[in-house]
This record gives sequence, C-alpha cells and structure tokens, in this order.
Amino acid sequence: MRLGLGGIAKGYAVDRASTILRAQGLLNFMVQAGGDLYVAGQKGDASWMVGVRDPRGGPHDVIAKMPIKDHAFSTAGDYERSFILGGKRYHHIIDPRTGYPATASREVTVFAPNAFLADGLDDAIFILGPEKGLALCKEFPDTYALIVDAHNKVWMSPGLEGHLLRTAEPTDGI
Repeated sequence: MRLGLGGIAKGYAVDRASTILRAQGLLNFMVQAGGDLYVAGQKGDASWMVGVRDPRGGPHDVIAKMPIKDHAFSTAGDYERSFILGGKRYHHIIDPRTGYPATASREVTVFAPNAFLADGLDDAIFILGPEKGLALCKEFPDTYALIVDAHNKVWMSPGLEGHLLRTAEPTDGI
C-alpha cells in the first residue's frame, strides 16, 4: 500500500501556479490539474464556463455548468480511479472510519476562493455525505458544493442557486 499527497497537493500546486501567473502580470488565465482548477478574469469577452461531470456518464457528459471568475473549482468522484467487482464499485476515496472506499457520494464539486480549500473540502464532503457535507461547506465563506449522493440525488448549496445551471439529471448505475 502507498500513501500519496495527490488528494490535496494538486489544489496547492494550482494556487502556487496562479500566484506566479498573477506576479507576471497576467489577469486572465486558467490553471488546471486533474479535477482541480482556478480561473482568473475572463476568457476573452466572456466568463470562463466550468462543467460538472455526470458521474455515471461519459467523459464529456455534464449535469451542470456555471460561469466563474476569480474562483476555484474542484471535483472528487468515484468514477476516475475505480473498478467494479461483484456488482460493487471500489474507488480511491477512502473513508478513514472504515478503511474502505467512501459510500455516501458519487461526486462532489466544490466552488471556493482558492484551489487548496476546494481540493481539501471535496474529499471531506464526499466522505461525510450531503447533509454533513453541506453543513461543513457553510463554515467557509464564499464556498459552495454540488453533491451527487449514493442514490443519485443532487444536493446543492443555496449559494449556487441562480448561478449554477443544471443541464441534465445524473445517469443512474453502479
């Protein structure tokens, strides 16, 4: 068994890269590392548009999208690094209470002021599940989450209403 910092280091790296770009005078950019990203300014004359992937759909299937500016966006899901054995999905987000893959969520996307916070919260919320996860999210200013729970129900922080556009229902499946 190996333990790595991939679950939190990418958010930190995205923030460091963003700091360097700002120091070089750039105002409009996107830095992405896997499911973690930070966007600054605009993309030409329009806002940057980010999407929330369908956790049981294909790599280009989205269930929501949102314009963002000067904000981070991080997703934790049970679909990128997983396998199915005996009709059960096993993945890389481990619940420390059990030592097994967390089962409360299929996907969590966090919008936060910085990528380090978004990256740290998405796994915690994934493990906690929607009710406790949304309560945790409320403790951080200007931070919001969209959660697809284990039963495929979508939960959303009230702060996303009017900003996040739901484009589809998540596909069901194992």
